[in-house]
Order: sequence, then structure tokens, then C-alpha cells
Amino acid sequence: MSDESHHEHPGPEGRSDDPGWARRNSMRIVLVAIVIGALVAGGVALSMNAFDDRGSVGGTDIGESERLAENAFTQSSSGDCLTWPEGDPGDPAKVVCTDEHRFEVAGALDTAVLPGSEFGDSAAWPGAQRFAEIRDEQCPVIVDAYLQGKLDPQGRFSVGMMFPSEQQWGKGARELRCGLQVTGKDGTPQLFSGKVADQDQSFQWPAGTCIGIDPQTRRVATPPTAVNCSEPHAFQTTGIVDLAPRFGDQTSGRPWPGEKEQNAYLTTICPGQAERFVGGKKKLEDTTLNVQWSVISEPRWLAGSRKVVCYLGLPDRGGFATLVGDARATVLINGKLPVAPSQAPPGRALPTPVPLPPGVEPNSQEAPAPAG
Repeated sequence: MSDESHHEHPGPEGRSDDPGWARRNSMRIVLVAIVIGALVAGGVALSMNAFDDRGSVGGTDIGESERLAENAFTQSSSGDCLTWPEGDPGDPAKVVCTDEHRFEVAGALDTAVLPGSEFGDSAAWPGAQRFAEIRDEQCPVIVDAYLQGKLDPQGRFSVGMMFPSEQQWGKGARELRCGLQVTGKDGTPQLFSGKVADQDQSFQWPAGTCIGIDPQTRRVATPPTAVNCSEPHAFQTTGIVDLAPRFGDQTSGRPWPGEKEQNAYLTTICPGQAERFVGGKKKLEDTTLNVQWSVISEPRWLAGSRKVVCYLGLPDRGGFATLVGDARATVLINGKLPVAPSQAPPGRALPTPVPLPPGVEPNSQEAPAPAG
């Protein structure tokens, strides 16, 4: 990303020779780096916490002395979609993938690749933590082969693994299944429809969605999760932009448009979209929030992702300012009402710069823009 790749509403003049413009432009790079850090970290966290013991295949109604009964999990194979009532994965059902489900099976994990003593008939149940280690070691390869290398590394789907509960293990269950899921804020799989390979893997929050914030790091919560706007949040979306009509869909074969090219295009869309979202230019300026947007990195482009998000937020001490409220009505910034910038005197055409929080300095370290 160069200094030309600014993501800030530059004001009426839009000139790089405006003394304040360069600083505001470098601030955009700071916030972009913050968001990508949060989302990449979120991607790692999704993989690390995809399935805890609540995500294991729990007990059935068969007797303690009986062997494991076959079910949709034990009979599942690559491409199958499984679902279960929220919080109760003990007896999953196979469904058509166009219906809502919680897990798409990428493939079975051959336990022969693991230490034999761990999966022997008399072996003790490995435990959720060991299953998590096995998932991180083995499942990415299986998922990569299943999707033919087209998993968006910063998208909304994460790698997971279904494993037997301690009760089922005691009845002889040893099956493991690697697959894909959308992970909620409590680490459990959420409902989604359609096969992963057939859809855009970008985060696609509707306009007006508020995305939670981690109060300790002031970064986007892990995983990135929609919250009620009356709760603390990092930013609020103003809409989704599909880059496919401008740059080509995943079947077009067109090369990745660089960040500079995407930024030039989104500069013509997101600021105007933000004004319409809040109800006009003056109302947007009065919020003192910055207009932001994401761009798509080359690995995400090759995975087929084409949708980016426009949003409103404000940088603060290496992260985001904490917002509470809807930007279209009343929003608090770090617990305080925003102070609207003063208006230019009549007859003078002066820009209205977006105020920056104290103590935030330009960052010379550039980073790819956030996942959409």
C-alpha cells in the first residue's frame, strides 16, 4: 500500500498538498493495520477454538455396556453437511447442504497417522485439548485438498474437527472428521447454508451492523461478531460492495487488482454510501467518525472472495475507539458525545478535517487492508 492508497474521506479538496491531508492519510494506514491484525488474529483464534468439548459428538441413549451406534457422524464422508440443535451435537443429522447446517465435512482423518497408542482399543480418551492439537496439525491439509486450495484465509469460515466424546470413546468410537464451520463468539458452530466452495467466503454484514470490540486490546473481538449497537463495538458497517462487476468474478480468470486500484474504486463508493447511511454529509461530519473500507488481498482473491465492507470507526491508542450507539442516532465515543467540527465561515471553501484522537502518531509500517 502506498501513500496514494488512502482510505479516509479526504474532504472537499482531496489534495495531497493540503498540510493536514498527509497526516490524515497516514492515520488511515494505522487503522488499516489495526483491523487486519484483528481479523488475522481472529482467523487464528477461530481455528484454535473451533471445537471445544461442547463441540464433540456426545452420548446417545444406548447402554453403557453396548458398542457405539452408527449415526450421521460415523457414516459421514467428504461433502456431507451435518447439523444439530444448538449446544447439542451428540446426535447430528445429515441434511442437504442448501439447508442450514453447522458443519461441512471435508474428509475423515486417518488415525493411522497418529501415535498408535493414542487410538488403541484400550487407550484413554485424549481430551479436548489434544483433539484441538490434532485438528491444527492434520485438518488444514485435508480442508485444503477438499477446497482445492481455495479457503479464504481471512474469511468467515474456519477449520474444525468433530471428535467423539469421552462416553462415546469408551464405547469404541475413534472416528474423526475435519471440516468447515462458521464459529460464534462462544466457540460453537453457527448455522449457515450452502457449500463453502459455492459461495463468497467474505464477511458480509448488512448495513448498520455493529462489530464487537475486545476491551483489553481495543481491537475487533475474536471471532469478529455482530453485537447490538447499544453494546460496546469497534465499528459500524454502512454496506457491502461487490468488486466482481468492476474487477471480475471468480470464474473470469482476471488477475488480482492491487490495493491501489481497489482503493481508487472504493473511494468513489464508500464516502457517499456513508453519507446516505447516516442521513447526509453534515450528520456524518458531526459523528467525527472516519469512513473506512476493506480491500481484498491476493490470497483471498484467488480463493474467490469479492465482497468488501464499508464502515465507520475511529483509531485510538493502537486500536479502535469504543463506540456505543447507532451512528445514525446518538453514538458515544469512549463514553463521550462527539464534538462536531466547527463550520467554515460563509464564503470560504475550507475543508473540515476529521478530528484525530490525541496521542495517535502516523505509522510508517504498512500492512494489507482488513478482510471483508
